[in-house]
Amino acid sequence: MKKILITLVFATLTISAFADNDGIMNYQSVAMSDSTSETPAPSHWTIKNDLILTFEQTQISNWAAGGFSNLSFGGLFKGFYNYQNGKHKVDNTAEASYARTKQDQNGEGIWDSGNRWIKSEDKIELNSIYGYQAIGNWNYSALMNLKSQFDNGYDKDSNIISAGLSPAILTSSVGMEYKKTGFSALFSFLTGKTTYCLDEREKIRKSIFGTDDWDRTWKFSLGSFVKLFYQRDVWTNVNVLAKLDFFWDYSKPLLDTDINGEVFVSMKINKYLNAFVSIQAAIDKDFSTHIQYKERFGISIPINF
Repeated sequence: MKKILITLVFATLTISAFADNDGIMNYQSVAMSDSTSETPAPSHWTIKNDLILTFEQTQISNWAAGGFSNLSFGGLFKGFYNYQNGKHKVDNTAEASYARTKQDQNGEGIWDSGNRWIKSEDKIELNSIYGYQAIGNWNYSALMNLKSQFDNGYDKDSNIISAGLSPAILTSSVGMEYKKTGFSALFSFLTGKTTYCLDEREKIRKSIFGTDDWDRTWKFSLGSFVKLFYQRDVWTNVNVLAKLDFFWDYSKPLLDTDINGEVFVSMKINKYLNAFVSIQAAIDKDFSTHIQYKERFGISIPINF
């Protein structure tokens, strides 16, 4: 598993390393004997990197309405590394986000040792989709997707339930993809989903795999997969990115399909500030019978490169 993760990360970083200052990958042709005939080769790569930094601080003292002083910070990275040459297309994306918050719940000051940092966001996601044009906007496609996290996770009772790269979910599929500007839909009836746990602690493995088989390190499922993706500017200075995934494990009833949806809206305030709204909802009955929901809103400093 470590080799798989290292390979995926190395591939993403390798693509980034070739980007020039304009975010477009360029290759120069080999110099010919006549220097005047030297021309640049076509650019097949398009690269875009977005980094968003967030920070918030609230100080409360003897406030009639109540509340806690708090401090929070976070970062969100989105990278797009796309290749196109004739009928061949490769869309690579990398997402990483992490945020922590600290509240003065004991009233002794936010930096008192009794108040601890709690993570409020933790995500790693790598995607790679290869497509070969079949007809029109339809492509034969192959996908690899990795989802995981950086840090330990705890439930409401402060029991540890996850850790860095535990779980790490690797999805691979072959199928057909419909793709046009700003939208894509991938359909696969042959999809493998493997859940890994690199951490050896019993509590974490019980949380990921269940009490009966907590001693396992990985679990494989075969099923169908549908992935919808949409991104475009819907208004001036307003960009919407939306994703919706479905995975049906063939060994389970159709109603137990895993569903994950995300919407990220970025609104440009001025040259230096953006506002953003992020909403994510998921259904995974292996984890909980309830809908998982997460929402974030804030002001950010965008960095594009």
